[in-house]
Amino acid sequence: MTFSHTKAITTFTLLFMLMAVISLIAIKKLQYSASTALAARTASVLALTINKARISYSQNSVAALRDHPDISVQALYHGKQYAIPNPATFAIELGVAISDPDNGLILHTFSNYPFSSRQSNAGPQDSFQIAALQKLNSNNRVFERVEMIGKNNVLRHAEAIFMEESCVDCHNSHPDSPKKDWQVGDMRGAVDISMPLSTDDEELTNTVQYAYVIFVAFSVIGLVCMFITIKRANNLSTELEQKVKERTVILNKLARTDSLTLIANRRYFEEFSQEIFNKKSTCAWPVALLVYDLDYFKSVNDTYGHNIGDECLKAVVNAVNLTMRNSQDFHARIGGEEFAIILHGVTNIELEKITQLILTNVSNVVIPANADIHITCSIGSTLATRDSNPTMKKMMGLADKALYQAKLSGRNQACHLDYIDSP
Repeated sequence: MTFSHTKAITTFTLLFMLMAVISLIAIKKLQYSASTALAARTASVLALTINKARISYSQNSVAALRDHPDISVQALYHGKQYAIPNPATFAIELGVAISDPDNGLILHTFSNYPFSSRQSNAGPQDSFQIAALQKLNSNNRVFERVEMIGKNNVLRHAEAIFMEESCVDCHNSHPDSPKKDWQVGDMRGAVDISMPLSTDDEELTNTVQYAYVIFVAFSVIGLVCMFITIKRANNLSTELEQKVKERTVILNKLARTDSLTLIANRRYFEEFSQEIFNKKSTCAWPVALLVYDLDYFKSVNDTYGHNIGDECLKAVVNAVNLTMRNSQDFHARIGGEEFAIILHGVTNIELEKITQLILTNVSNVVIPANADIHITCSIGSTLATRDSNPTMKKMMGLADKALYQAKLSGRNQACHLDYIDSP
């Protein structure tokens, strides 16, 4: 796997871990928000229940018994025979009955205008209740905030209580009422409901945990799929690179190879020649250049056709290849029936032997389908040492000149010209 792919996987893994941590924090906050919303909803229902119960008690029970000669409606009804609580006392005591202070559930009714008998406990008891009385009105009926009460984290929910028609006359005429100009719709006070915020709710906790597990599971699956994808992409990239290299080698070979005889073409001959005379070249010296050309080959093409001519060319190349000493000897087709050979680390004696062997092998070539075809070649050669400061252009000129002399001398023979560096 390449460094870039490893880096990508590492980056995605770190991102996944970061997302997992952020998601855990977000889910915890979601759990807290859900708990707060649930507490707010429950508090609202409780406030509505207490208010409806107070109104129902006032309109039905108190209104029916208010004129009864034996029954009295009063705040301090405890210990008095035939006395029932007034609506405010009923609501207060209902809240006390529902409250569970040890677990953080507290219901408390309060007002800016408590009766003198309840001055100590019916007025605002803390900063939350004072703030609630300041902010609550007919347009803003609910005031909430989160606080700590003892060891419990609770949602304080205050909801306004408005004066009902059934209560106005009673409050305005009561001798202990601190306010005697009440009208229907005036804010009488508020109910304060403290709801515990518990994130330990089993059902809620399980739901949140399931959501987190599902998120982590999908994230892991996504990470694994990403890893597999990157791994597969890396393998495909490696395979593609290998195929490109192989194809490049093949294309380069094809670009340098004569398609008929499968030896080097003229382009490769020129590239190879330039490398020989590169100052950094490590080739063995002396270097010999042979140029050979098939004799009267045009008549073969004219008589037997180019297909047979091509067979002759391939047969000649195979015969000449047999004279090559090793892979360092270079053989190329540089024209229609003209070829060149470059020999490294060769002496004049070895060059002469190779030249004669080429003449012999070519003259012995047999074309099975046309045994009457007899092929010969003419060869021109030259040999240079490194000290003579040779150039391929000059060596090629000498070899061509020698080849021309061989043809003038009757063909099927070799002619050699020594390389002499000219100023």
